Amino acid sequence: MRYILILICVLALGAFGFAGFIYWKYCQLFPEPSNETVQLTLEKRATLERLRKEAKFQAHDFSPLGYTGAETPEDKARATSAVNGVIDAVLAQPDGPVQARTVSSLIGKAMRQVFWLATEDRNRTADYLLEIWYILGFKLATGQFAYGAAYRKPAGYSEPLPPGWTAPDQPRPINP
Repeated sequence: MRYILILICVLALGAFGFAGFIYWKYCQLFPEPSNETVQLTLEKRATLERLRKEAKFQAHDFSPLGYTGAETPEDKARATSAVNGVIDAVLAQPDGPVQARTVSSLIGKAMRQVFWLATEDRNRTADYLLEIWYILGFKLATGQFAYGAAYRKPAGYSEPLPPGWTAPDQPRPINP
């Protein structure tokens, strides 16, 4: 009986160690958040306001992947609220310097709000949040997303282009 108890303890300790190792490797997939500072200008503010007014989570066929639209009206409302919350928080700041870590924190909070939505809706939420990141002019990683090799990033940037964008300074048409 004593040997069985020792064996169970050793196996439990090994499983705990293995789980810790897997978690450590998973955390390494996410890049370090940026320390950049950009200027919030009237132009950026106007673009963000247009994005806020846009009817979000509609079906589209922007490359590289299309989107079929939100799974349910409730999911659409939740995801729209998460995206608009980030935009509102950024717009609430005065014109001038905006810290990447502040925006990254807002993006992380928004992604936690949509955690239980369908994968396609979570991915589209992330795409909108990356649009905000690019509109503000950040170049380095948000620290909130991990990408595989299939996601091409523009030279000098750490995040892939959002759907419909052709270059970091050429956004998709935003229709309010």
